[in-house]
Amino acid sequence: MPESTKSESTMSETYRHFTRLFPYPHERIAVGAPAADAMARYDELAKLGHAEGFVPFFLNLNDTVLESMVIAVSLEHDIIDDVETLTPEQVSAYTRAVLQRYRTARGGASAEEYGSAVIAQQLRRVADDGEDAHEEGSDDFNLNELVNEFMSSDFLPDEEPEDDAPTLSALLCYELADEEDQGEMLLLQIPTDDPADIPAYLPFGGWNDCPDAETQLAFTHYWREKYGAIPAGLDGGDCLEFLVERPVADPLEAKNLAVEQFAFCSDLPFQVFEDFEQLTEFIHQSRQWYFWWD
Repeated sequence: MPESTKSESTMSETYRHFTRLFPYPHERIAVGAPAADAMARYDELAKLGHAEGFVPFFLNLNDTVLESMVIAVSLEHDIIDDVETLTPEQVSAYTRAVLQRYRTARGGASAEEYGSAVIAQQLRRVADDGEDAHEEGSDDFNLNELVNEFMSSDFLPDEEPEDDAPTLSALLCYELADEEDQGEMLLLQIPTDDPADIPAYLPFGGWNDCPDAETQLAFTHYWREKYGAIPAGLDGGDCLEFLVERPVADPLEAKNLAVEQFAFCSDLPFQVFEDFEQLTEFIHQSRQWYFWWD
């Protein structure tokens, strides 16, 4: 079961730094705690949060994810990325700045209109990166051709709807992990009434092919409006999971969504799944999504 407190002697330096910089109410989940219990507590807090103005979110905290958060906030303020000197006020200022840039860029467009534009932009970027790699002599295939072939193919997913309530992969792994092999799983209460804003409250991304926070906001707002999909967990520094209120039931729409997810995480159909078809089978009728960046 989640734990609200631990003795000072068991608190890691990473945990102390994180809770100083991000003073969100939270519960600590013991290694080996049943994943089902943690998800049940998440559901309880989700209902409570509707009334009290917060969103629950799982974070598997480790040194890597804290370091990336510190770097993101420090870059925003053009200061040295020192966890000792960074302040909670600078973190709050980061959140406000990221949200303001997203809102300014979106302007009067709807979440779906702006999200669609960003998805198209991301797809062009991924295709351009693939062309540059090809020109440098890599064996990368033509990503535009691959996407076009997939979308024009006769393939359609045939997965049945899930019967059981979704359980985040991060929690399942945490349940089976040895204490020394894991970080610290926290169930945070993010102080916003819009779960699509979570990327601004927990700096993540902006490295390699992982989108920066403003780009993530375009996707999260778009997917929340369209599918009721919300960020629910960050597992270390490279895995992000969503819970989906309205899963994609139409097979052709699932193919379109697979391409959208490819725009968000270009590693998805090649390193997490075997291909676009397997990715589509996974997300069709599914109430959870999974992203991982190399």
